[in-house]
Amino acid sequence: MQFSIIPDFGNLDKTVSFSGQNGTDWEYNDFCYPDVYESEAEIERRITTYTEIDRDRSKDTMHGAFLGLDIAAIDPVLRERSKELCRQSVDIARRLGVKGVVFHTGLIGQLRLDYYLNNWLEESVKFWTDICSQNTNLMIYMENSFEQEPDIFVRLMEHMKEVSNFKLCLDYGHAILTKTPIDEWVGAFAPYIGHMHLNDNDIKDDLHLVPGTGKIDFGHFKELMKENDIDTSVLLEINGLDKAKAALEYMSELMGNE
Repeated sequence: MQFSIIPDFGNLDKTVSFSGQNGTDWEYNDFCYPDVYESEAEIERRITTYTEIDRDRSKDTMHGAFLGLDIAAIDPVLRERSKELCRQSVDIARRLGVKGVVFHTGLIGQLRLDYYLNNWLEESVKFWTDICSQNTNLMIYMENSFEQEPDIFVRLMEHMKEVSNFKLCLDYGHAILTKTPIDEWVGAFAPYIGHMHLNDNDIKDDLHLVPGTGKIDFGHFKELMKENDIDTSVLLEINGLDKAKAALEYMSELMGNE
């Protein structure tokens, strides 16, 4: 597994040093928040700052806008604004020179009505196929967030199987909080997985703890990765370099014990 961390924009010198010493890539989380993406000046400032750093960004990833977005919304204003922000994220990622962008489905996790899911599926296939065809050098990753079962992701990938730059991002901490056993999530995602998000929690809330400090069984995580032949890029999704260091040490030791 290749681990990545979230860069600390206010402390980039230390982030660069940490990554250089530990061989980690980055996942940029700045551009998914309105205080950044609503300001052209702030977008430009951050892109310029990141691209002036002498490091390889070709294995980095970026989190796209997601808060309140729904590209399949019945309301046309919300739907078009959501698509606009997704396109903006893709454009930023392309300018940064990263390998891929992570997006959420926008689905209400508990809502299982056929018309709702079928509409989302139809709109998603059209939109993401178009995005991928226009950005063939950029991976698009769809992440699980509030969904309670992996089946809608499998249905999406069955429609997108010919689109080589569209894959899934398994957020292990999100999946562990659902009513569906984690083994089923991993097994369903395994054929389509291109990226992962990883942290710990108390099996109740999405706390983004350092692995090994919560209640997730990471010994079982290791077993599932081996059983499903998963070896992919993994964001240690924890803010703060000290916590990132602790997470990296824990996971490197865990996964190195083959």
